[in-house]
Amino acid sequence: MAKERDLYAILGVERTATPEEIKKAYRRLARKHHPDLNPGDKQAEERFKEISVAHDVLTDAGKRKVYDEFGLEGLQAGFDPARAREYKRWAESGHGFSFRREGPFEGFGFGGTGGRRRRRDAQADEDEERSFADIIEQLFGAGAAAGATPRRAGGADIEHPIEVDFLDALRGTKTAVSVRRPAPCAQCGGSGRQGMRACTRCGGTGTVEQREQLTVKIPAGVGDGARVRVKGKGGAGRGGAPAGDLYFVVKVRPHPFLQREGKDLTIDVPITIGEAIRGASISVPTPDGTVRLKVPRGSQSGQRLRLSGRGVRDPKGGAPGDLYVRLMVQVPSNGAADRLKDAVEALEDAYAENPRAHLAF
Repeated sequence: MAKERDLYAILGVERTATPEEIKKAYRRLARKHHPDLNPGDKQAEERFKEISVAHDVLTDAGKRKVYDEFGLEGLQAGFDPARAREYKRWAESGHGFSFRREGPFEGFGFGGTGGRRRRRDAQADEDEERSFADIIEQLFGAGAAAGATPRRAGGADIEHPIEVDFLDALRGTKTAVSVRRPAPCAQCGGSGRQGMRACTRCGGTGTVEQREQLTVKIPAGVGDGARVRVKGKGGAGRGGAPAGDLYFVVKVRPHPFLQREGKDLTIDVPITIGEAIRGASISVPTPDGTVRLKVPRGSQSGQRLRLSGRGVRDPKGGAPGDLYVRLMVQVPSNGAADRLKDAVEALEDAYAENPRAHLAF
């Protein structure tokens, strides 16, 4: 089995890194490996997925704490850190089982002078069994302890995180996901019992955890925190009751150039000084393809132009949002300063007043 990669190492940061340092490392790597910037490069695509998972976990304080303590195993569906810690404390406290075989009738209340001692031992065993049952119930739910009568109850709903690329969330996609979820134990049929004993495979819980490959349809326009339901793929029901539902909680990876606010998108587009002064027709990328945009004469840096209907689709069928193009006037590099000296002086003379005059207090 391949050793799982350390998420901190994937981003190239220390385990003590601050959230700001983690985000900075992610942005640097995302610009380098984003699929849009490396079309057809499968290695870059896989690398981008790796750093996106690391970013998702390490920038979430709760997930990061669980990962630091339990590794990636602690982030699987159905894993309960609090119960896992409680079980660990219980297991390390020295609790266990002992079976006395002093005679053919020991433990059944028969005998003479040893009756009171046997009754005390039986009470101790009962207390020990109750303690173990309490732990099993807290870990796996009511009715899971050995000897409990299965109740007909629907299975619990389960949430599972799923990461989606920014553009896939805008356009909609289908993706294969491997999930781990409770399923009825095949050995005991979900009863948790084998005759008078607890099932040896499921430990009396009636369920075992299994891995299943699912194809999830992500509708176009979903955002962070959206829940995508897969009916009947949650926790197993008891006593033949139906299983619960599985909810995929969507986490959208950030995009290097596009920002989203509700159904609207914003993209910063550089333009030259000449294009800003004279006006121009420029190409602008959108989630649905490249379009032509008219830059008005005398445009200012930071000015926003709207492309109607080019934003985020409404998952419920409403009107789509808009795409706002923020013009960013870009000057030539420092190397052109001397060559453009006369042109720069002419530009300076064109200003009728100090452009910062309105900032006076």
